[in-house]
Amino acid sequence: MDFLALARSKQKTIEEFLGLIRPRDYLGTSIAAGQPRTLLNALANLPNIEELKIFTGLLSFPYPVLTNPKVQTISGYYGPIERMLNDSGFNMAYQPLPFRGFETFVAQQKPRVIMTTLSPMDEEGFLSFGVDAEAVYLPFCAAARDPERLAIAEVNAKMPRVRGLSELGDNKIHISELDAWVEADSTLTELPYSEPTEAEKKIAEQVVRLLKSGDTLQFGIGGIPNHVATLLAQAELKDFGVHTELISDGFLTLFETGKISNARKGLHEGKSVFAFALGSQKLYDFLDERNPGNRGRVVAAPVSYVNEPSVIARHPNMVSINSSFMLDLSGQVCSETIGERQYSGVGGQFDFVEGAFFSPGGRSMLCVKSSILHEGKHYSNIVNHLPPGSIVSTPRHYVQWVVTEYGAVNLFQLTDEERPWELIKIAHPDFREELTKQARERDKAVYHTRLSHG
Repeated sequence: MDFLALARSKQKTIEEFLGLIRPRDYLGTSIAAGQPRTLLNALANLPNIEELKIFTGLLSFPYPVLTNPKVQTISGYYGPIERMLNDSGFNMAYQPLPFRGFETFVAQQKPRVIMTTLSPMDEEGFLSFGVDAEAVYLPFCAAARDPERLAIAEVNAKMPRVRGLSELGDNKIHISELDAWVEADSTLTELPYSEPTEAEKKIAEQVVRLLKSGDTLQFGIGGIPNHVATLLAQAELKDFGVHTELISDGFLTLFETGKISNARKGLHEGKSVFAFALGSQKLYDFLDERNPGNRGRVVAAPVSYVNEPSVIARHPNMVSINSSFMLDLSGQVCSETIGERQYSGVGGQFDFVEGAFFSPGGRSMLCVKSSILHEGKHYSNIVNHLPPGSIVSTPRHYVQWVVTEYGAVNLFQLTDEERPWELIKIAHPDFREELTKQARERDKAVYHTRLSHG
């Protein structure tokens, strides 16, 4: 088959692409660095929009089309751009979904058009989903095989060719399956390095004390994971494995210092597995299967597989490291809202907390800064009760290690009566006296409840 001729027959100009979108339509698109930025920017030039719905998440750019009052954006994960658009009064809605639920949601909703970014075609006619096997990899393939729907790709020379797991589709699609594609040469979304604060450095130090050689790691982006990676690169610990929803520059640090071998994972040994990448161009270049330093040792897989708790639990000594906003004295953790304001999303935190909970030797670590300054006032992030409107992201019965800059405590196997006293030990000193009073009141309430029941 002449793949080049086939590819040319499916290639569209921006104007031809816009002609494929109906006045009333439903689009699904990928997240973060996988978003087809050229196509999404072009949607601002659509003529005669009557009603356009777009499902996405973790927007990488404030695309002008999203400010059109006839466009409704549904985000499965609020990032800074979603928050900005929502605060500005545009039609931005949050869809509560775990990351692994994105695929289920799109499969049920069946947007008529699915768009994503792919790498250029290889010699066999395959295009790679690159750094984003997350939200629309499987839905894109499903749309491509549905004669009533369209699978439209933005083919970007800067998207690396990332190998997948062969049993799960190998993170690629054949040119013959695409309905249309548009050429682009824009930079991928990059996330600048986040310099850790002093509190974050101390939290990272507490986390590293709980790690062992041979652990399989999951963590995300930000000052704490960045400093964890820096400390591990200097430590004697070694032979780490990787099974993570998100791969970031922190992992790149560990790859470069030889700390990752994947030799003790128990599942997909020898391979680091991730669902999407967000970081620097250096990270994206490293992930390319043609990079001699990689050679397919780092592979992408659908989020429905990567984030499945039963899969996570098959890794012995699975360690999940995530950040949270606050928790109460019972151990309930809030990681996505500040009061009634949606600030991020469900994401994959609970999936990895649950998976690590059932992993032999597994541990989850929820990192919380002990306090916060807001508008000149000091607040504790360990509280007697979560504020009204707060969403419980991780229920108390799955919480293991809670880490602040003042220490770490394992809530697992602690009773309701014991938990407050251990959490007070790692709260900010300014709030320990008040928390102690509140803990005593909790004890009194428990005592009187027991007394009333004889």
